[in-house]
Amino acid sequence: MDPEKGQKDVIKTTSMDIGKNEELRSLPPLTERQAECLIYLYNYFIEHRYYPTQREIANKMNLKTNSAATFVEPLRKKGYLEKEPGKRRNIDLTHRALEKLKLMGMA
Repeated sequence: MDPEKGQKDVIKTTSMDIGKNEELRSLPPLTERQAECLIYLYNYFIEHRYYPTQREIANKMNLKTNSAATFVEPLRKKGYLEKEPGKRRNIDLTHRALEKLKLMGMA
């Protein structure tokens, strides 16, 4: 085994991890529960090919029905969600959300 080659691999991995951490830091931070909600929205979409309703989000997060906004609004303000008024399933993940999920190892 070539020790120099092993060192280069370690350095390369470390550089990639640093870059990944910098990208993750450049996106708005999430609380643990906001991250849980974002992951739920992503997984729900992957399984059903549409996004959950506010009621479904509240049920999953163990909240009262009208309390889903506790997580949805901060995610929208941070640029992770878009909402279309007047639609029942009006939540869409943004490109920023997909990048955050990818950096979290989800997407």
